[in-house]
Amino acid sequence: MPDLQKMLSEIIYRVLAVHPDFTYEEVEEVCELFLSSITEKMKEETKLKRLAKYLEKEFELESQEIKKISNKAYGLELIPEYLFNGKAEIASSLVTITNLTKNIEQTELFLGAEMKINRRDKIALIGKNGAGKTTLLKMIIGKEGDFDGRIEKASGLKIGYLSQDLFWQDTRNTLRTEMLMVFPEITEKMNRLMEIEHDETHWEEADTLKKYMRENDGYARYDLQLEILKYFGFSDEQMDFNVLQLSGGEQTKVQIAKFLITEVDLLILDEPTNHLDIEGIIFLEHFCNIWKKAILSISHDVRFINNTSDKIMEISDKKLWNYPGNYERYLTLKQAKYDQQLKDYETQQKELEKQEAYINRFRYQASKAAGVQSRIKQVDKIERIERPENESTVRNIIVKTDKRLPEKVMEFSELAVGYGKPIITTPDELIVRKDDKIGIIGRNGAGKTTFLKTVLGELPAVSGSFKINPDLVIGSYSQVLADLDGEESILSELSKGHDKENEIRSMLGGLLISGDKVEQKIKTLSGWERAKVALTKMLLTKPHVIIMDEPTNHLDLHSKNVIKNMLEHFNGTSLIVSHDRDLLEHISNKVWLIQEGTLRTFDEPEKGFAEVF
Repeated sequence: MPDLQKMLSEIIYRVLAVHPDFTYEEVEEVCELFLSSITEKMKEETKLKRLAKYLEKEFELESQEIKKISNKAYGLELIPEYLFNGKAEIASSLVTITNLTKNIEQTELFLGAEMKINRRDKIALIGKNGAGKTTLLKMIIGKEGDFDGRIEKASGLKIGYLSQDLFWQDTRNTLRTEMLMVFPEITEKMNRLMEIEHDETHWEEADTLKKYMRENDGYARYDLQLEILKYFGFSDEQMDFNVLQLSGGEQTKVQIAKFLITEVDLLILDEPTNHLDIEGIIFLEHFCNIWKKAILSISHDVRFINNTSDKIMEISDKKLWNYPGNYERYLTLKQAKYDQQLKDYETQQKELEKQEAYINRFRYQASKAAGVQSRIKQVDKIERIERPENESTVRNIIVKTDKRLPEKVMEFSELAVGYGKPIITTPDELIVRKDDKIGIIGRNGAGKTTFLKTVLGELPAVSGSFKINPDLVIGSYSQVLADLDGEESILSELSKGHDKENEIRSMLGGLLISGDKVEQKIKTLSGWERAKVALTKMLLTKPHVIIMDEPTNHLDLHSKNVIKNMLEHFNGTSLIVSHDRDLLEHISNKVWLIQEGTLRTFDEPEKGFAEVF
């Protein structure tokens, strides 16, 4: 007798492979409605066959499936389900952290921190730059061992760690060779078996190898090493590419495919969206939503966090604070927590003031001496509540132009940009006006950075022309970043050509660089600290036009919000290349999409975003 539930699942997965915007539950509901509408008596198997024909017509499955097969695009939903589900033998808790204390040199990152990761948790780990997020991940995977406290992991736990530096067995490998090293022992035995299988003199060794392959599911696992990438959209031709020929998004997909077939129980993602284009980010979100096991991710992409997380774990005040829900829910709960802490602080202050007033009033009256002493003892025993700091409050950086801008800021005429030959052409006539806030989007490698370099005069145009109003100050983040003097302190570097120290400190403070930190030499700074210094230096020039290429890469959520608010309220012109959807939607009133060698303009940002989001 056929497995009817399996037949139904296969029908649903056919729909999902062609229409990934639907959920399994939504298609299942359509199926149930159709099946319930059949009133005549017939076998359940016949009903399912009728359902399949109905769905083929309703969702145009056959034509869409033919199109997908010809394009080598396989749906993630067609991957065997067992790869997405955790092992039943692992208890609910995968990782338990107790009383964790960790110092790096003189900096105390954690003090008595607690955390638990369960089988189905989707956790986003957030915190300011330097709070210890990556250090915590390394402690969990065992690459950082110098700490006090306990990190307990479930027996047999497999962890997949997707770091910012992707790992290859050998960078000289083709993709095919790289994938065949996922299960090296099985590949080795399979290669030997294929070599001797038809040689009668090695029949005994061949039998031994066949037995091993059967007992270890070797045949299926060998094939899976290569077949899995088809579900991720890779063609047969790409299997013979060198691994470094792949784009950043494709390399990320390969690493995730490896984790999938090795059946890891916990997927750890360390800033996975930093070097992905929008298509890559959306793919990763889709994968995370299908993945039924635990995920612990560090990301500074608000939309990614909202779409992939059901818990927020914040590093704050050397502790780990758990908030249920996504990032939007976290903001609400965090504000409520602050409001309650502030209320408790103010209530205690009023009570302390009341007691102090009584003590001061009657301190020298003999008749009240006993009562005064009693109150002094009571006040001394009270555990003081510190005034809470509202970390979610963004300190605004205000940048205003010092004059009215001309109506036309830039003009392009049949411009072609590239290295010797055109990789992008603009419309015949293109004008950037004074109020334009332009978000520039496109796939990695489309030419966005090349276009900005041409606009900034760093790269000559291949053909055509463009001009920028010569009376305007152009603020270029990438140029400033490249020109920072490593031997200078932060303050001395920013004071070159700018003598208002208070303004410098205020702007740095908005990006959480303050106190003695401003005296630190630039060459000793981390990547994200250098990015903040470059951003500050660029803004201190009081630009009329701001041009930025991925300005929020490496910045924490607080600093990204500062940049977002600054650009949103900037009264000049801006051209911003970014893959951060939350940022672009807040700061853009126009979108330029670079796609297939052409720059297309959208006066309504939503229409531009709809092309790729």
